[in-house]
Amino acid sequence: MFSQCTSRRTGDPLNTYLCDISAQQAADQVKINHGKAMVSYQCDSCNYWHLCPEERHTPSVTCHHCTSGDGRPKQLYATHDAAEKRADCLWQENRVQLKVYKCPHQHGWHLTKFRDWRG
Repeated sequence: MFSQCTSRRTGDPLNTYLCDISAQQAADQVKINHGKAMVSYQCDSCNYWHLCPEERHTPSVTCHHCTSGDGRPKQLYATHDAAEKRADCLWQENRVQLKVYKCPHQHGWHLTKFRDWRG
């Protein structure tokens, strides 16, 4: 059975691929047909593969130590720049202002809702 994942930006169903090779072939075809660079990624929700525009691609892994306010595991970004890029995407899409901070348990970076940070 294929994924029922939808785009967070548009709400449209995402194309689903069984493996990275199939997804990468589809990304190559999009580049040829439309001139748009796409990146394949494995979805944390369905474990299938989807495509993302290269300019929006912000790889992350699930942090097994940190949780958000609603108790869900936080995403861990390998670099500060990757976390900033994700924060910028979320600002453009949802007008949610996020701050990047270093994970206290692992090598990486998290996002949190912006507050007046006075130390």
